[in-house]
Amino acid sequence: MAEKPHAPGTGRTNTRPTGAEKKKADSPRENGEGQAKPSVAPQKATPEHGSSHPAHVQGASADRPSAGERDQKTAAEDHAQPGQFGVHGVQTKRDWPCLTLAEVQSVLAHYPSAPSAPSAPSAVRIVWHSMRPFSAAARVLVSQPDAVTEGDNRAHTFSQIAEHDVSLSLPEAAFILKRHHASLRTVAALEEEHAFMQHLAAKDVPVCLPVATRSGHTALAQGEWTYELFPPAPGQDDYRDVMSWKPYHSTAHARAAGQALGRLHLAASDYAAPSRGEGTVPAPQRQGTKSQAKNSSGKDDFSQGMAVPAGRPLTSSMNALGQSDLLPALRQWVKEQPGLAEQLAPHTWEDDVQAVLTPFHTVLRPLLPHIRSCWGHGDWHGSNLFWQKPEETKTEAKVSCILDFGMSERTCVPFDLAVAIERSMIDWLDLSRSHGVVAYAQLEAFLQGYHATHPLCTVEWAQLVAFLPLAHVEFALSEVAYFGTLLQDHSSADVAYTDYLLGHARWFAGPEGQALLDWLTRYAAHVSPATNAPASSASEHRPHA
Repeated sequence: MAEKPHAPGTGRTNTRPTGAEKKKADSPRENGEGQAKPSVAPQKATPEHGSSHPAHVQGASADRPSAGERDQKTAAEDHAQPGQFGVHGVQTKRDWPCLTLAEVQSVLAHYPSAPSAPSAPSAVRIVWHSMRPFSAAARVLVSQPDAVTEGDNRAHTFSQIAEHDVSLSLPEAAFILKRHHASLRTVAALEEEHAFMQHLAAKDVPVCLPVATRSGHTALAQGEWTYELFPPAPGQDDYRDVMSWKPYHSTAHARAAGQALGRLHLAASDYAAPSRGEGTVPAPQRQGTKSQAKNSSGKDDFSQGMAVPAGRPLTSSMNALGQSDLLPALRQWVKEQPGLAEQLAPHTWEDDVQAVLTPFHTVLRPLLPHIRSCWGHGDWHGSNLFWQKPEETKTEAKVSCILDFGMSERTCVPFDLAVAIERSMIDWLDLSRSHGVVAYAQLEAFLQGYHATHPLCTVEWAQLVAFLPLAHVEFALSEVAYFGTLLQDHSSADVAYTDYLLGHARWFAGPEGQALLDWLTRYAAHVSPATNAPASSASEHRPHA
């Protein structure tokens, strides 16, 4: 069996070995986009010193406390700081520092629907910190100014926060505030995601839309940070305490998740925005990137060897995967990712691509001209969904809200489906089991739900099978740059390369992975009998270990 694959940072309660886990904040979840190395190293919590805080947040609106009050406040805040989800549970080390009260007050001052109260700091309270990496997020309560009483600005212990044991006796509005480092998310990058979400909302897809600032933007830049503010998502966060890369709670949830993704893809079918980053990065940095060619049917053609778009790091992209020749495309794409070439230098990465990835891409290649491009969610699994309360629905399960569009991108329906399967149906954290690594019952329920909502044609089924061993490739490479360049965490960068990029593909080349691909091929033949398949299908010439 191949080495244990890395659990990439994509889960609601995501985990990763040795503290290298990354994502995501509470509703909505963590995102990431890196275009430049930050001027300062990210501050992290340590067992010895708790959580350090941003040293230069601009414009804090709280009254300045005395030295003694600052010491007491810092001690209380540090006591309340959560750790971060890791492969063994909660760890003390954090990728990014928690939000502070002064920082929150400063940011809220830019939002008319969530005013801060400089004269009454107790109007704003942080009652929960996300334990996900990639960014910092917190649940914030804002009291009406005339309802604030002196002494109400309490600090809560982490145990109280975790159990939601917070007194809410006053009229208060709740928000989720997320903070990204500017090298990961700019205002323009976040608003790409928000525009897609707004399109979906206009078509009655249940998403949690961001709050607009006084200037009308849905993201805010302050110093080295970029912020976004959301109302709480409707429904229940049933997967809040579930480890990442685990199956759904039930086949009913899996079926409902498939139905919801089908509705999202239907709504996204006419969303015309280009790939992420197009038109927002100066031309000299894009090295001649141009729009994708069109095939004879007028659809985007991913097989003509066009200049490879750089896109946004830490998204589920297929910018290089969608080209006819994988290695030359990846070679160009790697050069355009900040810091990635440097991080790959110690590895024989081109040889590894040829040996491990190219055999799978050979199966995908004849299917590329038939791709119909479409925006996708990019990170679909149970913990990025909120669920309707049982008493509110007569059905077994229903998705009440879709969260975290941080990895969304213009790809195609089969690619986005492959991502959804790879993130929920394979227990990457426990591949040592002799059986049960693949949740076949849930996979079938998920596909039934999806097919009932958005049926695939024969070619799309073949594309899904071909994409599944490769859907993680560009995100995994982007993680290598994120950990090695931005966080200076070279051990995690090595894990992202060896266990995630290569380990996942090697698993698919082994017996269990081959069995899964064969199962999908048979399932596709059952629900969509071959009538219009191309000359080469995903079941032919499949790589083996």
